Amino acid sequence: MKKLFIMFTAVTMVMAGVSGVLAAGDSAPPPPPGDKIFDRYISIGDSLTQGFMGVGVDETRQPWAYPKRIAQQMGTSFVQGLIKFPGYFVNIEDLAKGNVKWYHYYYILTGGRRVDDYDNQEILNNYAITGCDISTAQYSTGEDGGFYELVLGEKGKPQLEQALDRQPTFATVFLGNNDLLGAALRCNLDELTPLKIFKADYARMVVRVSAELKENGGTIQGIAVANLPDVSCIAFLDEDPNPDSPPGTVKPFLLVQSTETLRLTPEDIANIQVRHKEFNQVIQEAAFANGWALVDVNEAFTDIKENGRSLLRADGSPSGRMIDAEYLGGLFSLDGVHPSVTGCAVAANTFIDAINEGYGTNLAYVDEYTTSEQDTLYIAPYDPRTIVNSWIGKGLYFLIDIFA
Repeated sequence: MKKLFIMFTAVTMVMAGVSGVLAAGDSAPPPPPGDKIFDRYISIGDSLTQGFMGVGVDETRQPWAYPKRIAQQMGTSFVQGLIKFPGYFVNIEDLAKGNVKWYHYYYILTGGRRVDDYDNQEILNNYAITGCDISTAQYSTGEDGGFYELVLGEKGKPQLEQALDRQPTFATVFLGNNDLLGAALRCNLDELTPLKIFKADYARMVVRVSAELKENGGTIQGIAVANLPDVSCIAFLDEDPNPDSPPGTVKPFLLVQSTETLRLTPEDIANIQVRHKEFNQVIQEAAFANGWALVDVNEAFTDIKENGRSLLRADGSPSGRMIDAEYLGGLFSLDGVHPSVTGCAVAANTFIDAINEGYGTNLAYVDEYTTSEQDTLYIAPYDPRTIVNSWIGKGLYFLIDIFA
């Protein structure tokens, strides 16, 4: 860990120096009078759910995380373990735009700090942890340090247990990304979780959550589980210009040119996509078998990748303002892995569609268009590739790799 902080400091100093879904407009019947399904909503997930953007997660961006936006549409309280600015590590955008002052590095060098000093631990609603996978969401505790400690507390129980202890009435689960993502970030297929292990861990999670359903004597009245996007198509990966690489090879976007160990060939990509489909089959079968809403994140991402998206207004109508899944295309933050502020609004509406269809509710859409006007990266884009050379790129690449 000490080496990581040294590497991070060197990189930041260099950068500082260069300072089935409802269609839009359809309406589902409102929930019956007295329905308490959204009284206490909790979210379980990884960095995509915690509000990680551009190599960092902090109090300025966590309120834009998709579960927070969903809770606003539910009209329910949603408490997050906000991490004091500039976060555990610095958002590239904040660094480039001069938002980070010298004294902010105190929080980074001390491993981050919770704004509430854990006073709200018993009433959290967002238990998502950057870096966790299906297994660690169930077994890793605050004693594992890093983001686990920042979310769970110094000796806090695992994410899943703390979330269920809150006696939720509704839950969203978006886990499994990190069982795939390591292969894309590290360009190493050995990082893929074996299917047998993934199935066993996911089944164990389903059994544990099911025990807390209302029909089993618990409090949960509804669950929405999300499948996984194709990590081989994220903006973090772009075309490799190396003439020695097979056609169709991709590399981390921060590297000027691939190396033999930092690239994905078409064969590698195909193998990742096979495992991706297998994982999504596991998730789909679990959702259908239990009557839970399935959030088809994969279909939504693929559609944006292929066709772009006209941002929706609050009434569900397309605004005509387009985003896409390319780097700086509006969907991704500066790391090319996690959604931007605008991307989180799109994710929230993807969940809302599935929840409305699955539970007959009538949650209104998040206004994606208005959100984009408050998205600093959309309003004033910054492209870190303009200053990237081979060694700076590698330093930033390793930070994204380790903390995604």
